[in-house]
Amino acid sequence: MRTIHAIAGWLVCLSAGLLLHLSGILAPLDRAWLDWEFSVMREHFLQPAHNDVVIVGIDEAFLRDAPEPLALLHRHLGTLFAAIAAGKPRATALDIVFPEKSFSFLVPKDDPGFDFDRELARGLLLLGNAAPLIIGETWDNAHSRFRDIHPAFVAAAGQWALARGGAGFDHRGSALVCPDPDGVVREFPGAHCQPGGLQRTLAGQVARLQERDSEVEGYINYMTGGEFSYLPGKDVVAWHRAGDSERLKALADRTVLVGVVLDNEDRLKSPVPLAAWEPGNQLVPGVTIQAQMMRSLLNQGLIRPLPSTVMLLLIALAAGFWLGRSLWLRLALLLPFAGVLAAASLLGLRDSLFLPPTAIMATALLALGAAAAVAGRRHWLERQFLTRTFSGYVSPQVLKGILSGRLAAGQQGERQQVCVLFSDIRDFTTISEHLAADRVVELLNAYFDRMARIVHHHGGLVDKFIGDGMMALFGTPQRLPCPEKNAMEAAREMLLAVEELNVVFRQRNLPEIRIGIGVHSGEAVIGHLGSSERHEYTAIGDAVNVAARVCDLPKSTGFPIICTAPVAAALAFPDFLADVGVRAVKGHSDLQVFGWNPDAASQGGRT
Repeated sequence: MRTIHAIAGWLVCLSAGLLLHLSGILAPLDRAWLDWEFSVMREHFLQPAHNDVVIVGIDEAFLRDAPEPLALLHRHLGTLFAAIAAGKPRATALDIVFPEKSFSFLVPKDDPGFDFDRELARGLLLLGNAAPLIIGETWDNAHSRFRDIHPAFVAAAGQWALARGGAGFDHRGSALVCPDPDGVVREFPGAHCQPGGLQRTLAGQVARLQERDSEVEGYINYMTGGEFSYLPGKDVVAWHRAGDSERLKALADRTVLVGVVLDNEDRLKSPVPLAAWEPGNQLVPGVTIQAQMMRSLLNQGLIRPLPSTVMLLLIALAAGFWLGRSLWLRLALLLPFAGVLAAASLLGLRDSLFLPPTAIMATALLALGAAAAVAGRRHWLERQFLTRTFSGYVSPQVLKGILSGRLAAGQQGERQQVCVLFSDIRDFTTISEHLAADRVVELLNAYFDRMARIVHHHGGLVDKFIGDGMMALFGTPQRLPCPEKNAMEAAREMLLAVEELNVVFRQRNLPEIRIGIGVHSGEAVIGHLGSSERHEYTAIGDAVNVAARVCDLPKSTGFPIICTAPVAAALAFPDFLADVGVRAVKGHSDLQVFGWNPDAASQGGRT
């Protein structure tokens, strides 16, 4: 049965872990963890980008040299493309928004023969003749499809493919990205976020040109290469005009990406800073994220999610924290488990594999928490069972001490100052001779029930019942500021309670009773007495023997309660105690004792 319960609990924890993983509830934590891993890996294990990307940036300086608005930069873009073509790149990608329509009807006053479309198309033709060329596509205003590009520019950009016999190759690629819900771009923008599920991204097309894996899903590899610098477009044009072929070699046989690097345009949030000219800034130009995607595909590849089967096995392993007998051992293993999981995630990332740890760790915590809750409930039920079962056999203080572990069975006895109370019923032998056995039991049960409650109420411990006698301890196991005070208050209340009991006894046709009480204070050895199989928590010593003997003195003194001088001294010899003098005690030297009589107390003062 225990095995079945263990397996059932493990399956429940496994199912809960899988639900956490598949529901995506913990995805924000996984994304934050991935960002932290990227930061750590870039700082300590940066992967080289042997096939790197060169960014040619259209910045504020480039725009200042152009009197036309951004939408009419045809002349300047054509010049820039011609300059890049002169550098002989391996491939070129354009992360630029191209016009949807022709602007040929606009003719500059200073140049009646100028044609806007012809100048831009000419630059695209030169760029395509120098190296394969991919142009980027973006959303339209309604975010329902790709924005149209004027056919003249699409045709000019695609001439290189036709010239190389690649008529089936689409020279366009989507420049769209898919930020996560927190606005950070982590995932490669595969078919899941493209209009119509199109498998044709700007970075993917560049990778395809270089025979690398291009149609993939996964995370952008932000560990490849350091922060980007860019070549200002204005400078590239100046080098070309000056015939500075040495500087143009910065583009030779490289993948070149042309895009906007303006301060307040086309900005995206990256997990790590990417722009060297903006240290520490994670809100980077979109062209840098496009460049990082190309880096990823052209070098180590994307970061792939952990295979589902491996994830299932790890969650199943984490659910194992439900299993086992020792809760403390499992708790001790939790921290090493978390450390190994974190290390495995970091090592996996070095091999382009992302291990999302939160669902696994949450499963382990859930399993351990459930095990602790079940163990706690079982422990509580056991305590309740023991309390119900043994509350009538031992005093509440002893039971609490046993359940808390303070009164362990093998615990050695210790010497303590305690106050011992003995009481018995006067002439009980005569009463039991003239009363049926069941009626004797009825009388004793009613009497002891009332006396025990009084002792417990005053912080005492009922040590044992001996025939018609009762032994009680004050000051152990619960420490009391003045156990003598508690014992005397209990004794006086016991005596008054007997009068109330006698009223009940008369109604039940039971004989009335009288009791005698002896109280003594002194040192005793407190602990477990008996064998390993049967023992009891009790006190032994001279204090116990004296209290038992003092309990006989009420018969000869006329005082129902007798206490010794140590008890009276602890109470500062109160007026309600009468000095009874020195009395002989059987088996002990004579003792000075004091008495209390409720009748004398009602008359006021000591007798």
